[in-house]
Amino acid sequence: MTGKQDTRLQALPMDVQSYASQVVQVLHSYLQEGLLGVYLVGSAALGGFVPGRSDLDIQGVCARHLRQEEKEQLAALLAHPALPCPTRGCELVIYQKDAIAASTSTVGFELNLNSGPQMPLHVTYDAKDESPHWFFFDRAIAREHGIALFGPPPQNLFGVIPRAWLIEAVLISLRWYTDYDETGYASVLNACRGWCFVEENQVRSKKDAVAWATTRVDEGGLLRQALALHAGTTDEKLDAARVRRLLDMIQRRVEQVWQEEVWKK
Repeated sequence: MTGKQDTRLQALPMDVQSYASQVVQVLHSYLQEGLLGVYLVGSAALGGFVPGRSDLDIQGVCARHLRQEEKEQLAALLAHPALPCPTRGCELVIYQKDAIAASTSTVGFELNLNSGPQMPLHVTYDAKDESPHWFFFDRAIAREHGIALFGPPPQNLFGVIPRAWLIEAVLISLRWYTDYDETGYASVLNACRGWCFVEENQVRSKKDAVAWATTRVDEGGLLRQALALHAGTTDEKLDAARVRRLLDMIQRRVEQVWQEEVWKK
């Protein structure tokens, strides 16, 4: 187990801390010495966790590839409500160590499990069934900001994700939100976070990224409204035209920076 508890973990609600500990216990009981590390990433690690509204993002690392029946058994043990999740849901990914140790353009996960009281159950066992861009950013967050629930510091296991890959992941994400969730608050918040990374080369919480973006666009009201929707303090829908203009502007800027990165190679 890890030594002194990370103060960021101590700042989370007790039910979240307990749930994270239970995830570790299930993984360790099942994998034994094959479990190398478990890390809390996402908003919990970046300081933007909203109880009851945010997802929990957890990444585990194992020593060997898992057999299909092992993946299915772990999914059954960890999925809500078998292991009740205290917030919106948990996005859990388990990697085999070699898949994340070096820079690789493949995802290479063993298990990808999304479940929770407000999150549809989604399970994949083969990385070919998912777009890589969903996973690059979380792996980068794990390396730089991950809270070690079990095992060594995350830098010991997670390799560096090249900046060009992360910018491309932001661009693909922006296109996905434009196509499938254009007026949702998540599209605005994730666009701000991605844009902030592209310009500043650092990953911030959604709240901090919105504060950063507010100084750069004349849409402070829209951005604050998206945060309020995320926090559950309003149910007023976002203006679709304003959201589209914002996403289009951010996408054009990200495309420009990505092209610049490509030309550097």
